[in-house]
Amino acid sequence: MAEPLFTRRFIALWLFAFVAFFSAFQLLPAIPFRILDLGGTKSAAGRFLAVYTFASAFAAPVMGTLADHIGRRRMLVIASLLFIGFSMAYGVVTKLPLLLGIGVIHGALWSGILAASGAIMSETIPLSRRTEGLAYWGIASTAAVAVAPAIGLHVFEHGWFVLCVELAMLSVVMTVWSALMPHTERPAPSTRPALRETWDLRVTLTATSLAVASFGYGGITSYAAILSVERGIKPESLYFTVFAITIIVVRIFTSPLGDRFGPRRVLLPSLVMMPIAFIVLALAWSRAQLIASAILFGIGLGGAFPAFIAFILERTDPERRARTFGSVVWAFDTGIGSGSFAVGLMAQRWGFTTAFLVAAGFSCFSIPIFLASSRRLGRGTGVAPEAEHA
Repeated sequence: MAEPLFTRRFIALWLFAFVAFFSAFQLLPAIPFRILDLGGTKSAAGRFLAVYTFASAFAAPVMGTLADHIGRRRMLVIASLLFIGFSMAYGVVTKLPLLLGIGVIHGALWSGILAASGAIMSETIPLSRRTEGLAYWGIASTAAVAVAPAIGLHVFEHGWFVLCVELAMLSVVMTVWSALMPHTERPAPSTRPALRETWDLRVTLTATSLAVASFGYGGITSYAAILSVERGIKPESLYFTVFAITIIVVRIFTSPLGDRFGPRRVLLPSLVMMPIAFIVLALAWSRAQLIASAILFGIGLGGAFPAFIAFILERTDPERRARTFGSVVWAFDTGIGSGSFAVGLMAQRWGFTTAFLVAAGFSCFSIPIFLASSRRLGRGTGVAPEAEHA
């Protein structure tokens, strides 16, 4: 008989993730328009997401290690509380350099939420249903992405400050929810974490495959709405909605396959789909073509991310789960930040077609990197007999 998956703690973490991503993906698609309103260029708009995600990326291993040390739920409460202030700061700042500075600190705290919540969830999901559980957990962020950009852009029409007040209110909800979340903390280590312990180089090297795959995702996050406007495709949030719905469908129907046949057999075909999606987007001038790209990318990312996490968790120390998630966040956000910055520069000079074709070529390196680097990973102590047998 299968172990129960949808426990009270699982549902609490799922709802927390939904609210966190619902807030973030109202901000991220809207802030390029805010930067343009302040006199910035397309490359400046992409620069914000770049610094935000780079800060998240390089802070993630440190924040993950810190969460392992001070307590993972405590990290969620502290970061959510600080998000309230940052949301209001976005509303009043009009200088682009200062806006970027806020993005750096905000992004670093965001990585703490991702690493800490991921570690808590990894302890909540039964080992025999790890890929399935991670996939369902990922649906929380995907469902938020499906609706948040459209809502955020609609609220933005009523004023930037109005949107920022709404984001602050969501941060209040996150703070209260994380404080009440059922979770038993592990005893904190008696010694302070050393800086050299914040990076797991084996995980980081393997996760580089995820970084190159997510390069184009950074361009999509920053520019899918602007591309739609330039090419006369309505509504501007269409790509996000279709992409998110596809991910949900893919994860519901394919996630048990990762537990049955192994996450690697889901991961590799999923990585193949991503460069194809970027090529279709580069050449998309109609609604049907844009939808096709969103579906292909949803299939790729929907299958790849939970399978990759499950693969890594099988081979790492469960006592360092937040650090492990921090290394994965480093890779994913480095790819997104690099892609946002580079796609913005290329789009400014040569247009979106060239920019996304380059992203497609870059993402082709994900499978060779994974195949070469994953051999260095051993099998960790967190593998369930059921999962190993499967």
